[in-house]
Amino acid sequence: MIDPMPGVRLLKTLLGFAVLISACGAQADVTGGTAGKTIADAPATTSTTSAADEAMFPSDEFVPDYAALIATVESAMEGTAYQGAAVEDPEVFIATSELFCDLLDEGMTTDQLLAEYLDRLSDGGVVEVGEDDGLMAGVLLGASIEIVCPEFSEEST
Repeated sequence: MIDPMPGVRLLKTLLGFAVLISACGAQADVTGGTAGKTIADAPATTSTTSAADEAMFPSDEFVPDYAALIATVESAMEGTAYQGAAVEDPEVFIATSELFCDLLDEGMTTDQLLAEYLDRLSDGGVVEVGEDDGLMAGVLLGASIEIVCPEFSEEST
């Protein structure tokens, strides 16, 4: 039976991945590395950009374009059971994306990551995983690699 609430299953999968990450010793950074930082913590720079821009986005620090991630996923999932899910719960998709990147950084391959994701999505084979679920997994992983952690892109290796 296909689950009519894929967003709930996605959240459950994210929680399962959080357990997996803690077992690997990594920590997902949902905030893109700015948690606890204030403008006062930003390095002073001399640049053609405004001081406010530099304080929020230091030029030497990669800042993922989460809006592009959500837009990419939403566009790819149009016409599926996941249509609208990325816009409704962007935090879940951003956190899952960050988690994917952390697991890749820990040494998981994309094949291992997708297999683990789909296994957790199916509750270990209890719930049927449909085509939309597999598509979502691939789209989110691909968008994560290209937008959030491009260091794992084939083009950058």
